[in-house]
Amino acid sequence: MSSTGFFAAGVDYQLPHPIIDKAVLVVAHNAICRAFSLLRNTAFPLGTAHEDQVTQELHWILEDRLRQTGEVPGFDERVFRKVWRAPEITNFDGKHPAKKPDLVFELARDESFVLSTQDALFVECKCVGRAHPVGSVYCNTGVSRFILGDYAWAMQEAMMLGYVRHGYTIVGSLIPVFSSQAYRGKLGQPSAARPVRGSVTVPRAEQLHVTSHNRDFDWPQGKGRAHRICIFHSWHDCS
Repeated sequence: MSSTGFFAAGVDYQLPHPIIDKAVLVVAHNAICRAFSLLRNTAFPLGTAHEDQVTQELHWILEDRLRQTGEVPGFDERVFRKVWRAPEITNFDGKHPAKKPDLVFELARDESFVLSTQDALFVECKCVGRAHPVGSVYCNTGVSRFILGDYAWAMQEAMMLGYVRHGYTIVGSLIPVFSSQAYRGKLGQPSAARPVRGSVTVPRAEQLHVTSHNRDFDWPQGKGRAHRICIFHSWHDCS
C-alpha cells in the first residue's frame, strides 16, 4: 500500500502535529503510577507476568476505572477520550497498515488540520531486567519503533513504559545504552536524559524522564524530513 489515497484528499494537514503539553504527559505518567499501585494490591503476579499480561491489566485499570472516576487529577474525559490497547494503526508511508502500539491514549483536543487517526499519545511497553536487556529489548524493539516511523510518526512526543525488575534504573541502565556508540546511531543520536519538571518520584516508580531523537524517515506527500521526537520514559518496579 502506498501513501496515495492513504490520507483524506483535500486536507492540508500539518506535520508534525502540535505538541502535547508536558503537563498532559505528567498526568498520563501519574495515572500509570496509580494503576501500578492498585495492581500491586491484587493477587496478580506482577513479578513473573509477561509483558502482554501486565499491559492488559494496566489497560483495564486505566480505561475502566481511572479515566472514569477522575481520581487521578487531570486524568479524565476532558483530557483523554479513551485509552486503547494494541489498536491497528498505519505506519508513516502506509506500507504497514496493521502496526499495534501497546497503549494509545486518545487526546481530547480540538486541533485543526491534523490526521485524527494519528493524533494521540502512543506508548510502547517493555520489560526491563536481566532476561530483557535494555539494548536489545527496550531499545531495539521499543524505542526504534518511534525512530523508524512505525508509531507516533505524526507526533512530536511518545512514551516508553518500562516494567522494571532486578533493580534496573534509568540512570544506571538506560543512559549508558543511549550513550554507547553501538546504539547512538540506530537510536537517532539521543539527547541526555533529563527529569521532567512537575514529575515526582513515587514509591516503586521513577521520576518521568525525557530524551529527544532524530527520526529515520521522510514524512509522506513531500512534507519533508521528520523532525526529532521527544520520548518520555516512565519506569515502574515490577519485581
